[in-house]
Formats: sequence, structure tokens, C-alpha cells
Amino acid sequence: MDLYESRGRLQAIAEEMAVSEEEADEDTFVMVRKKVSKPIEPADAFCADCSSLTHSALQTYGEHCQHQVLLLPTAIQHVKSELSKKNSLLSERTTQMENFASNLEEIFITVEENFGRQEQNLEQHYNEVLQTLSQRRNEHITGLQDEKKLKMEVLYGELLSCGRVLDASKELIEKAQELNRWQNQRAFLQAIIPLIKRIEDFAKEKVTLKMPMSLDFAMPTTDLSEVKQMMESINVVPAPSAPVMNPQVSNSATASTLRVCWSLFSDDTVDFYELYCRHISEDSTTGTTQEVSVLRVKETHCVVEQLFPNAQYEFWVTATNTTGISPASERAVYMTVPSPPVIREQECARCSEAVRIRWDSGNTNPVESYTLELTENSFNESPVTESIVAIPTCECVTQLQPWKRYVIYVRAVNIGGPSERSQPITISTTVCVCVSVGTFFHLLRETAHPCLSVSADGFTMFYLDEELPLSDMAFGDNTFASCVAVLGDLMPVRGQHYWEVEVDEQTEYRVGVAYEDTQRSSYLGANATSWCMRHILTPSRHKYEFLHNGWSPDVRITVQPLQIGIFLDYDRGTVSFYNAHLQQHLYTFTCCFHHFVLPCFALDKPGALSLHNGLATPHYISQTAPPHY
Repeated sequence: MDLYESRGRLQAIAEEMAVSEEEADEDTFVMVRKKVSKPIEPADAFCADCSSLTHSALQTYGEHCQHQVLLLPTAIQHVKSELSKKNSLLSERTTQMENFASNLEEIFITVEENFGRQEQNLEQHYNEVLQTLSQRRNEHITGLQDEKKLKMEVLYGELLSCGRVLDASKELIEKAQELNRWQNQRAFLQAIIPLIKRIEDFAKEKVTLKMPMSLDFAMPTTDLSEVKQMMESINVVPAPSAPVMNPQVSNSATASTLRVCWSLFSDDTVDFYELYCRHISEDSTTGTTQEVSVLRVKETHCVVEQLFPNAQYEFWVTATNTTGISPASERAVYMTVPSPPVIREQECARCSEAVRIRWDSGNTNPVESYTLELTENSFNESPVTESIVAIPTCECVTQLQPWKRYVIYVRAVNIGGPSERSQPITISTTVCVCVSVGTFFHLLRETAHPCLSVSADGFTMFYLDEELPLSDMAFGDNTFASCVAVLGDLMPVRGQHYWEVEVDEQTEYRVGVAYEDTQRSSYLGANATSWCMRHILTPSRHKYEFLHNGWSPDVRITVQPLQIGIFLDYDRGTVSFYNAHLQQHLYTFTCCFHHFVLPCFALDKPGALSLHNGLATPHYISQTAPPHY
């Protein structure tokens, strides 16, 4: 039996068991048609409490009236989900057994090497006194062989035990695979319950994954006083050659430990090794000498503890025997895994279909990549629903499924492996949780005109009465220069987005959308890259304009809006404005967006306006398409 086929088989079963909802509905439709043609209706439901087939009518009366009764398609999906979980347990168990079997195979090799080394030492010590010590030498070698045989037998027994466990796993896998192909849903449900029970009982069985014995050979003691003079004339064992440091392998570290490995020429005899460790820090470039620590070990590997996260350490090693010390090996650099990233929740954005997560690395040294993990509950050890790996920067946009609640974590990854999870952020696409489902974003401070101030929460902008001297204004490449404006950090996701702007009746403003590369030296609405609603306060009335490329239609608004709703619909190619208090449509731009647009906000005179987002699109907007102009 191949010990490495189990995981592949489990994955194949999981794929076969992934029956879609459409197939389940089609099966139900076929069952309904069959029911019409038969005088006695077959069971169309499954009682979860009794684990038996029944009729849906018995859910309200009869023996199953107080039980959990599910329609067959729903019951099948539920049972298959449970079976998938049980198979996941089998997969984990199989992986453990495969790793243990691999370890046993390595131990076989180690036992052979240890035996050869001991035999060689005996040959060297008794070479010149062969006639005197021939009988004793043979006794020692025989003893080593017996001990070797014993160790091999124990290891072989352990390997056979692993094989039996894997055979049992294979039998259950094949049985589950066979049942999964059954087309008869009732027979499937009747047969699958005992199998799930067997899988549960099998998963409860404890398997010992500890080494059954020591790998070292006992060195036989011999009284060599009678041949002392002869032994003194024997050539001494040569000093070892320089060991060879092995490069770091993936997943060989934690935030505070490193597993360091090295190799040695097989002909060398070694009593112990000395492993040298030095922390490589930024001070190393200035010539400051870092402290070197030394560990004495007998194996060709060592776990070094109490280290810093995401830090580089330099290692080298020497070998020592009774004759002397070897030259030092070449130096190798190892890295501990990074510290968990820190999600910048204030800079994250979301809408009903996607989320953009931003975070800080939390590490001084560079990180190779990041992994974003999504789970569907709040437990820290919950299984990962989806993973996005090899993210090169501290930002990721990912699609979301409707009517779900996600808990999102981020890990930093380097050659040593992934970090621990970051603190989570919770995102929901349902309508009855604490986190809103609508579009959520902040104002981009780096785009704001120097006269514009943005509040700490990123939702309010202020244009103060006092005018700053031109010499005190710091204009960047991305800041607005003429228009006192700022852009919003809207996610680059097509679909529908909605937000609201709260204004004062005396505020003169421009609100709308613009391309990210809209001209910073131009006024919003005065170019072809922005679409805006503008309020102007005249001596006689409040004037409203809907500007694009400097042109505005003749639109008169009788009731002044103080809460403006803005609805962006990429599919229709529209930007609509509403009086949110009155649920009144004001105007709609029809356009063809060649790129993603960002919310834009401007104050033509001193004042303030506040952004309200994270709101679900109102029903009067989402259910009725506004007229196009």
C-alpha cells in the first residue's frame, strides 16, 4: 500500500461530494414528478432526530411532530456536509500517519548509520590487536547486530501498525466514495449514518506517535588492561572535518525559535558539536560587535530558542572529538517568522460585494509576502474558508459572498514560515449584524487642498475662515491646488455604491465622483473627468448645478437638500443624486466610465461637510431605476 495516496483520495472524495444546489433542486424536481405517477407517495423528508426517512407532512403531526424534519435535498446537503467534516478528520489523521511513517523511514537510515559508525570505530580500535581481541570483537559486533535487529523489529512493528491504521482509513474512504456515487437518495441516507458512526469511532481511537526506543547504540564495555600497551600504539582518530551548514527550509521557525541543521562527512567521528549564533541587527552595519552565544549538542540539528521575531541570525558550527576541534563551517543566515501584521481598520474599505483590507507589516526587516485568511465564524481556531496567498503589498481586495459574516486575519510570511494571525476584523454582507453592509470608505488626506482639514475619523472636512498665506501652503503632486477639495478612498469594485453627505444650509459645496487622475489644478465639474452637484448661495435663492465638463442642465430644486444621497451604478453607467430626507431624486448623470471613479468633495467657501457611509442602499433607490438625462 502506498502511504502517500490517502490525502489525494480524501481530496477527490471532497470534490465528488461537492454537489451544487442546482443539482439538488433538479433531483427534487425529478422526485416530485415521480411522486405524481405513484399511488403511494414515497418519503420526501428526513428526520434528523430519528435518522430515518419520513414524509414532510409528519412535521406538523404524527411521530415526528417535535423533531427536526428536513426535505431530502436539504437533508442530503446537511449529511454530506457532516460527512465532509468527518473526512477532514480522516485527512488530518492520515497526514499525521504519513508524517510519522516518513519519520520512521528516516530513523531506519539513522539506525543504519549509527550501526556503521560504531562498527567502524570497533574495527579501528582492534585492527592492530586483531589476534588478541578477535573473540571479543566478534562478541561486540554480534551484540550490536542483535541490538540493531531488535531496534529494526520494533520499528518494523510500528510501521506495520501505521499500515493497519492507513488501511482502515483507506477502507472507510473507499466506502464513503462508493456511497457518494449512489443515485438513490433514500438508500444513501440509510447507509451513510452507520458509516459516519464508524468514522467517528475510528477518529476517537488514539494513535501513539512517539518514538518507541532510543536510536543510540549502547557502547559495550571491555577490560583492555591486558592490551593497554598495544592500544597505546594504535593510531589516534583524526580530528573531524569542517561541518556543512544546511540552508534554512520552509516552516522551520516560529517567532522565537529556529531549527538549525548541518551535515558532516560520514567518516568523521564526533563526540559533540558547538553551534554558534549571532543576531544580525541594524547595528551590525555600523561595526558594533554583536554577542555570540554557543550551544553544545550531540545531534546534527538544534532548536534555538528565545529569539526575536522576523530577525536574521547567523549560525556556524564546529565538531569535536578526542583528537581535536574541526575548522568552523561556512556561516548560514536563518530567519524567525514575522510578527503578526496590524490591520489598519480605519483605512479599510468595503461594499456589499468586496472588501479592501490594509495593514502594517509590524516588522523591521522586510517580509516576503502576506496571506489573507477568511473564516465564517469568530473562533480563533476556526477552519479557513478561503486563503489568498503571496500578497506582495500591505493591501488586498477580495470578493465577498452575499449573506455571510466574515472574520478576516492577515499573516506575514518569510522563509521561516507564516506568522501568527493578526487581530481580526469582522465584515458582514447580511443586514442584521453590527457591521453595515453598504459601501464604506474614508477621505484621502493626501489629496486634500492645504486649506482643507480632515477630522481624525476621516469622515468630516473643514474649510476654516482664516486664509492661509500662499507661502505656508504645501502642495504635493497628489493634492488639489485650485479647488478646495478632497477625494474619497472608494474601492475599485464594479457594481453599486451608495453614500450620503450632510451639509449646512449656508455651505457652498461640490460633491460627486471623479477619476483618480482628475486634474488637481481644475475645479470639480469643470472638466471631463468629474461629475458634480454644486450648491451656490446667491442673494435671492439657493442655486444648484449638476456639472460635467463645465456644462450644467437647467434644473430647479425647490426644497433645499441637507442630506444628499449619491448612488453610483457602474452597470448602468449612472451617478444619481437624491434628497435623502425626502427620498427625492434630484438628477442623474449617464456616462461611460472607462476607469474606476472616486467620491469627491469640495467647499467653495469656508464651511464643513460630513460623510455618512457604510449605509445599505435605500429601497427607493435600489428597487426603482432613476430616469436618465
